[in-house]
Amino acid sequence: MLVNKKVLVAEDNAINQMVVKHTLIKLGATADITGDGAEAIEKFKHADYDLVLMDIQMPLMDGYETTAYIRNQLKSNVPIIAMTAFALNGEDEKCFESGMNGYVSKPFTVDSLGAAIEKVLAAAPQVNSNPYILGNKNLTIDLSFLYDISGNDECYINTMIQTFLENMPASIKKVDDDLEARDWDALYKSAHYAKSSLSVVKINEVYDAIIEIEKNALHKTNLHLLPELVKTVKEKYVLAEKILSQKFGAACNSY
Repeated sequence: MLVNKKVLVAEDNAINQMVVKHTLIKLGATADITGDGAEAIEKFKHADYDLVLMDIQMPLMDGYETTAYIRNQLKSNVPIIAMTAFALNGEDEKCFESGMNGYVSKPFTVDSLGAAIEKVLAAAPQVNSNPYILGNKNLTIDLSFLYDISGNDECYINTMIQTFLENMPASIKKVDDDLEARDWDALYKSAHYAKSSLSVVKINEVYDAIIEIEKNALHKTNLHLLPELVKTVKEKYVLAEKILSQKFGAACNSY
């Protein structure tokens, strides 16, 4: 599975380092071991890796911060698998939201680590192949249009994202309020308004649901589907908001 593959390991515990390295060797890989996120980043800058195994709890830079740096600063789509001793509810979703591709709980066996690696490597060509597409297995945020119109102006992009995050909750609330009032004409208008912003910062699942809401409210068809569509808009936006807030900084004063 990992024959001739080079793996970077970020793990601060010496015993765990030995366990991971031994396991990787049994799977056929070569491994570079680092003790914290900052060291892992320096290693990553100077070598080509097929996979990264990332401990979550580390000094200096934890696994989430290190992953964010690899994704956002180094612009790399290398598969990253989180390793953590804390198998908490929601931890796996947090890993995906931060840009990781997989998740394995410690202590792991050769088989369990191998299965996690196999799953991630099999999916790697489809994961983050476009640097302007963010998200995870449950959500896709397509920023291609925003980057295109901005000319890759990071200041402009940050300002646009922050403006979107500031205004979209009110747009979604208006959609929800109009549905509750069963005011289909108002719902059409509020969905149409939300669609305009979502066409620039395109959260695919939210955009598709808004399109359906707009169409059905306009023609007053399939009205029984509207509550579930609005629920999708609200739930998926919350996930997207977390991802966008983590990736993009404050708005620039020049805009």
